[in-house]
Amino acid sequence: MTGHEPSSASAVRPAGGGLEPARLAVRDAVDAAGLTLKQASRALGRNDAYLQQFLYRGSPRRLPENLRLRLAAITGASQARFLDPDLQALQPASDDPLIAVPLHAVHAAAGGGSFTAENDEAQSGLSFPPDLLRRITAAPAGGLKLLSVSGDSMSPTLEDGDLVMIDTGRRMPSPPGIFILDDGVGLVAKRVDAIPNTTPPQLRLSSDNPAYSNYQRRLDEVHIVGRIVWFARNI
Repeated sequence: MTGHEPSSASAVRPAGGGLEPARLAVRDAVDAAGLTLKQASRALGRNDAYLQQFLYRGSPRRLPENLRLRLAAITGASQARFLDPDLQALQPASDDPLIAVPLHAVHAAAGGGSFTAENDEAQSGLSFPPDLLRRITAAPAGGLKLLSVSGDSMSPTLEDGDLVMIDTGRRMPSPPGIFILDDGVGLVAKRVDAIPNTTPPQLRLSSDNPAYSNYQRRLDEVHIVGRIVWFARNI
């Protein structure tokens, strides 16, 4: 990962060499979340070099509690890991914050709804334990959204009323998968794959329900919101 520079600052290195456990935990959590140190620093509301300086220059000596909690929410790691070992023992066992994923009041269907900058406001959300969310996806929590599916075009894979989680950081159908996208008519849930050797680039939009016809769109005619990574359904 870019941004990991060695430093001679002894304050951040234990006698055996390498980073101190708390700093190593921060670096590993940022790596596991697929972020650079610059991106994570910005997500914390700090300057681009903030975490670089924390890791390799010993400044600040410890992350403030509000930043530990925010970094835990961003990466899905336990905030207690970002403390020195002697302070970890003082943390309550249930201190890991739940990670909120926003739920948007729009529906993905065949020709229904829209998802634009004007109405991209979360109406509510669901909170996930960090370990559970990491089992669902390794994507940064800030790029996840929840919305409902309406209609039966993706049945039996997705049914009317299913709640889906989308990773908005994955907007290219490589590899192919099920995406939420605006196809120029409305917001839809479709299997999307790129049609090879087409100029301009073409996408194939497919339904799992054979009662619905597949169709094509130029890449520049659609807006892909994100890839579906998880769904929930009432029994």
